[in-house]
Amino acid sequence: MPKHAITAADILLYETYAGERKDRRAAITEVKRPRRIAVGPYATFYFENYATMFHQVHEMLHIERGGAEQLVDELEAYNPLIPNGHELVATLMNANYAASRALKPKFILKWVMHA
Repeated sequence: MPKHAITAADILLYETYAGERKDRRAAITEVKRPRRIAVGPYATFYFENYATMFHQVHEMLHIERGGAEQLVDELEAYNPLIPNGHELVATLMNANYAASRALKPKFILKWVMHA
């Protein structure tokens, strides 16, 4: 059964992730490739799942090194982007620098599909 939330128990130790980071980044690139759709020259939708959010949380913890306090914030921010089985969840990336100065470069869109 797919996981719908990341918990503190799922998080790798900083040292473990740092040692595996290169391989994990290569692997997640392959996971994300078929999950993206370009919309014109500047916008791309990325359809998220547990694996992409697991990676994102670890990247944020690795880069910012905020520890347990940061983890709470990251889980609060990224767990809602993991589909619960009846949703499509996408982030919209805006690669147009001029537009991104006026707008946030990342927007979160969430569609709910009813079976």
